[in-house]
Amino acid sequence: MRLALWRAFTYPRRTMRPRRVGLLLLSAGLVLCPPHATSASERSELLVAQGEVAYHRGRYEEARARFAEAAEADPKDAAARYQLGLALLALDRRDEAAASFEQAVTLAPELEAARRALALARREEVTAGDVTRPGTPETQLAPVAPARDRKRWDVHAATGFQYDSNVTIAPGGLTGEQFGKKNDAGFILSGGGRYDLIDLSTFLFRVEYDLYQTLHVHLSDFDFRAQHVRGTMSHAIRPYLWAGVEGGYHHYTLGPHSYLSEPSALPFVSLLEGSWGLTQVSYRWAEDTYLTAPFHDVRDGPANTFALDQNLYGSDGASYATFGYQYGAETPRKEAGNDFALRYNQVYVGAGFPTWWQIAVDLMYLYRYDSYQHANSVTDFQKRRYDSTHYFYASVARPIIPHVSFVIAYFGTIDFSNISLYEYHRNVVSAVLEVSY
Repeated sequence: MRLALWRAFTYPRRTMRPRRVGLLLLSAGLVLCPPHATSASERSELLVAQGEVAYHRGRYEEARARFAEAAEADPKDAAARYQLGLALLALDRRDEAAASFEQAVTLAPELEAARRALALARREEVTAGDVTRPGTPETQLAPVAPARDRKRWDVHAATGFQYDSNVTIAPGGLTGEQFGKKNDAGFILSGGGRYDLIDLSTFLFRVEYDLYQTLHVHLSDFDFRAQHVRGTMSHAIRPYLWAGVEGGYHHYTLGPHSYLSEPSALPFVSLLEGSWGLTQVSYRWAEDTYLTAPFHDVRDGPANTFALDQNLYGSDGASYATFGYQYGAETPRKEAGNDFALRYNQVYVGAGFPTWWQIAVDLMYLYRYDSYQHANSVTDFQKRRYDSTHYFYASVARPIIPHVSFVIAYFGTIDFSNISLYEYHRNVVSAVLEVSY
């Protein structure tokens, strides 16, 4: 959900977003909550609930510690032993995981999920079909390999507030009368979910929907809404090599009016590098149609992007590093849109890691260079426009209760241009409650 904040702040510009990347080792029907939970002490149940929150956020070492405490608090709690085994398996501690699953089976012979987990832990190696990294091409890397019999759906929602120092994107951070009021507070609402229609060891078909809405206190003409509908199919060419395509439709509203309509297609190829990394190459085509002034019937045209992305995963199952490169172009069809015809290059680097008190941190920096292809009308067609833009993102998140987290995020933009009218600075701070199942 923190990713939605970054996506909204940039409006409908296609940039790589920060991502929370987790390695889930779920297979052969393994689920975090076993189908037949046995009786457990109140303290054990509380510790298990805390472990589930950490596990679903990808903080496997923290989840292991909570599940281990739960098993110690109630030695007869088979569910705690089972979930401890899942966390150990995610950390690639297979012998310890097998021992934990075996204890769960001993305590609850009817616990079929634990039996299947025990069989998985005793394999000599984990196959590619047992590894999944959830995500979507626009905010993360594309869905790659499904995990057999895992949960096929999830839903999420968030609400909170933000302060935006430059809602109207006044140039250079100026506040003169000609630019009007530019800063404002606002409310944030978001939600969405995904469902895997087909989830096989060598094939995945997923559908997703996401909604993001800001409601400003004063500048209601700049209220922003984004809706995304996506469908993704991916197939294993080899156990370590997946290919697929995502189709999507994206609709943006600014104030009371529809702003941009954008169908898109994104083919991709993903290389699974064991438990330590994932490389993805992708190409994105989109057809931008602007629905209101000043861009209606002016800026319409195709937008094309080539991307190379790399994710690296920490051995603790919770830390990650990510970096990548994009080259793209926007090509308005009409001569009236020449001011907006551009080529761009951008690079990004990011990282995420757990800290004390169950806090998770995400950081990202992105640099983008825009080279416009025609002399700009603002300069009486005397020179072309060049922009260098720096994006900064940081967030901290902490679970409050199972499925609910509190997140504080910062997003900053510094845009330099050889034409001063286009320069601007922007700082956005937000605080939200996230709910996910």
